[in-house]
Parts: sequence; structure tokens; C-alpha cells
Amino acid sequence: MTAALQTYARKTLIAIDTLMFRTEAKPFFSNDLKEVPENGVNVHGLYLEGCRWDIDRMTLNESLPKILYPEMPVIWLDPVIIENYKPDNVYKCPLYKTSTRKGTLSTTGHSTNFVMYMDLKSGVEPDHWVRSGVALLCMLDD
Repeated sequence: MTAALQTYARKTLIAIDTLMFRTEAKPFFSNDLKEVPENGVNVHGLYLEGCRWDIDRMTLNESLPKILYPEMPVIWLDPVIIENYKPDNVYKCPLYKTSTRKGTLSTTGHSTNFVMYMDLKSGVEPDHWVRSGVALLCMLDD
């Protein structure tokens, strides 16, 4: 991810520390991926915990019975200038490496298991997903 920000910063001559990623879920999965974005990167292979992605509405939705970790479709990480990025109707979903959601505290003040927050579209208030413990996971335990 740092390399994607560096590439964009060099291309646009914008300082890398003024950039962040805007996240956009795509309406397809990795097997339907046809092209790479001009800027940023596509991410796939992530799983949701505590909810599911409604691909018809392109928003977070309640989990379906007996499906604990639904796969997330492709997510585009698009570099943007921090001060210009003002998302609305999104849940700042934490992305963790593992489902344990714990690790040692790093010098950044975050757990070493924490990767980043991804803004996912939501039709309800973000507090709903916070109370449900919604998170993205890079890998499952099994």
C-alpha cells in the first residue's frame, strides 16, 4: 500500500504524507477482474465479520444465517489528498490481519494486527456496525 501511495505521489508531485486511500468496493469479485486502475490498487481476498456486503445495493447489510465470514468483493484503494476527502454515509471499518483482533502495541499506537480503516458505504448510522463488531479480515483462522 505504501508503494501505491509513493507511485501516486511521484506521478502527481504531491507529498506522500498528505495522501490517504479512498476505498471503493466494486460490484465484482477477483475472478471477474479485467483491468488494473490507473491510480491506486485493487485489493481482494478480504472477509467481513459481523455483517455482509450487499452487492445489489453496494452497501453493508446484516449477515445471512450460517454465513460467518462472507467474502468482500474487490476494493479499489484510490489515493486522494487527505484534506479534500470528506466521505459521507460510510462506516470506518477496521481491517485486521487475523480474527483475534489483538497484537502488541506498536509505536503508532495501533495494534500490530491492525492494518488500516476502510470506508464502506452504509445505509445506517456507523454506530450500528460498531455495536455489531464489524471488521474486515485478511485471513480466516481455518
